Amino acid sequence: MVAIKRLVFLNRSFFPDIEATGQLLTELCQELASDFDVHVVCGHPLYRQTKRRWPITKTTYDNVTIWRINNTTLPKKYFWARFINLLSYFVGCFFWIFFLKDIDCIIAETDPPLLASVAYIHSRLRHCPFIYYSQDIWPEVGLINKGLTNPLITRLLKAINNFLYKKAALIIVPGRDMKIKIEKKITIHQGSVKIVENWIDPQLIYPIKRENNIFLKRILLRNKFIVVYSGNIGLSQDLENVILVANDLKTFEDIFFLVIGEGASKEKLIKLASYFKLKNLKFLPYQAKKYLAFSLSAADIHLITLKKGMKGVIIPSKVYGIMAAGRPFIAAVDKGSEIDLIVKEFQCGLVIEPSNKEELKKAVRWAFDHRSQLEKMGQRGREAIEKHFSKKICTQKFKRILEEVV
Repeated sequence: MVAIKRLVFLNRSFFPDIEATGQLLTELCQELASDFDVHVVCGHPLYRQTKRRWPITKTTYDNVTIWRINNTTLPKKYFWARFINLLSYFVGCFFWIFFLKDIDCIIAETDPPLLASVAYIHSRLRHCPFIYYSQDIWPEVGLINKGLTNPLITRLLKAINNFLYKKAALIIVPGRDMKIKIEKKITIHQGSVKIVENWIDPQLIYPIKRENNIFLKRILLRNKFIVVYSGNIGLSQDLENVILVANDLKTFEDIFFLVIGEGASKEKLIKLASYFKLKNLKFLPYQAKKYLAFSLSAADIHLITLKKGMKGVIIPSKVYGIMAAGRPFIAAVDKGSEIDLIVKEFQCGLVIEPSNKEELKKAVRWAFDHRSQLEKMGQRGREAIEKHFSKKICTQKFKRILEEVV
């Protein structure tokens, strides 16, 4: 009888947390659990309450064993608080893996940055491979967001990250632009970087007609043209321009903006909207997963915004949920980025220059004036999800890559 291989995933976010990386990892582990013995070493949820009893809590979810480090969850709006949160998880994760036995492969994501160093050290001690599952690239994220200013620390982080890339048995990334960026950064043998696109479950997220949308009934916006940003309200998303555009368009009574989610920048954006006394914009918290199809379908047009220079550094996974809901989007992203390539391939949205308020305003006005074209864009996006980016297709792709290593 062949022994089932044991996989250990490292990522701060996991079920029941609702951050994108945590949701994706939860779905991946659920799919892999039928073929592997899957363990996850994660942190305490930021946006869902769970009981804290011990420094380490063991639970199971859909045949996945969860080892939860009860790290600090200080407010993310402060840099020092985010650092303490990540460090407390990082340290707990490092020491707890010593107690896990018979590991066949360790897969590390990038929350927190350089978490792969824990995987590398333990892979050497256990004589097993480690896979670097990169959802973003550091220190580039910190440099673009201006969170990193010390050149010595920046050089050190780059050196460590490049070392980890070279030592990984495989690097898995969610997009073509990130693959190109990593291959340019370091000299590695061909085939070391594999692409597994982020995904969505098309049975969970699907188009809902306006007249049947309970989310629209609840927020009383059925007769408005609704522009939605839904997701992490963080430092990379460049959302100040959304507030400024809402202010510029406040004389258009039929256009209404919704910002749905949580994150380090939310309080600052609320203050900016309050300063302008905007009545055409509303903030809402993250929506429960079971209502996500309703909130995503509520938009006439979605917004995907990133700061300039993020090509190959971050790939917003929200695009797949938007496409699954059959809705079009305006993407303020770099040319040649994964989102730009998706739009060119499937004609499911608009791409504009990032960090450009006037371009964003012009695109919103275009969408408002060409509503008949939006429905066809949304339909093309939905078809692309079913053919290329469904949960089943992408998780099976991940499984086949794992089987090359373990």
